[in-house]
Amino acid sequence: QWYQRRVHKQWYQRRVHKQWYQRRVQGESGKDFIIDKTMEKNIALLLLSAAVCYSFPAAQFPTTTTTLPPRPFKYAFASGRVPGGKPDRYTQSEGDANGVIRGGYAYLDPNNEWQKVEYVADDNGFHVDSSALPIANPVAHPRDTYVVAKAKANHENLYQRIALTNSKVQVAPNALHRQLQETAAVSSNRAAFHKQFDKIAAEHARIAAEHQHMAELEKRERELAEEQRLAYV
Repeated sequence: QWYQRRVHKQWYQRRVHKQWYQRRVQGESGKDFIIDKTMEKNIALLLLSAAVCYSFPAAQFPTTTTTLPPRPFKYAFASGRVPGGKPDRYTQSEGDANGVIRGGYAYLDPNNEWQKVEYVADDNGFHVDSSALPIANPVAHPRDTYVVAKAKANHENLYQRIALTNSKVQVAPNALHRQLQETAAVSSNRAAFHKQFDKIAAEHARIAAEHQHMAELEKRERELAEEQRLAYV
């Protein structure tokens, strides 16, 4: 409609201008003033009509966007850093008719270790499981340096010798073969020593069990990493 009004406006302006020009050429000077006023009125009316047309909002046509349903797909490929060289990264991905995408990739990191990443994209978001992420260890302790480890070994050796010496019952030789009786102070000190000895032995047993548990966790982590690496090789 807007385009039709614009074409009609242009056609009408050309027609009025042509009639006015023809009358001027024919010498109708007596009517020039009347024609000019009439043309001005017509032009004013046309401009007013155009302004009114522009003031109306443009016609709104409904638009529709078609969303195609998900199409199942599946692909996998391997590549290498050097053209024609041995592949050092593997990629695979597949999607179903519900729009759920599952995939993963494996690569050789700068430390020459295989890393594996698996992901799932569904209605609940994007979920990633990567072997490169750090694994939380509930029993994480700093490792001993060489000096600390050596000092602990010397302490353990000295402790075992002292414990062995104190575990033997010493009988003082006596001509009458009588066993000396301990005083109250000696008995108290002996009891305190045995109590401290039992406490230290229990602490050493706990530390040994903790170290064994840590060693088992590290061994299991290495086995899982090796299984993941073999799965993509």
